[in-house]
Amino acid sequence: MGPSDYWLIAHQDAGPNETMGGIYQKTMGETGILNYFGVSNLDQAVAKAKSLGANVVKEKTEIPTIGWFAILQDPDKNSFALFQGQPM
Repeated sequence: MGPSDYWLIAHQDAGPNETMGGIYQKTMGETGILNYFGVSNLDQAVAKAKSLGANVVKEKTEIPTIGWFAILQDPDKNSFALFQGQPM
């Protein structure tokens, strides 16, 4: 997969890597939205979600210079993502 257009959204008082969201050009027929929840420790948050019945759809993935994310699905099949920003 090559480079793609991606824009980060943050509020004016956001610190480094405190992203509020992102927008990108669809490239693979994606539909709907994916909500990301910021967490301070991605590994612990994924473990907690799994203990509550979530399934991991995409394992922890690094976004170079930004942080890490994982995509999960709750027991009702709703997808969501967890995001941990990289310390500056």
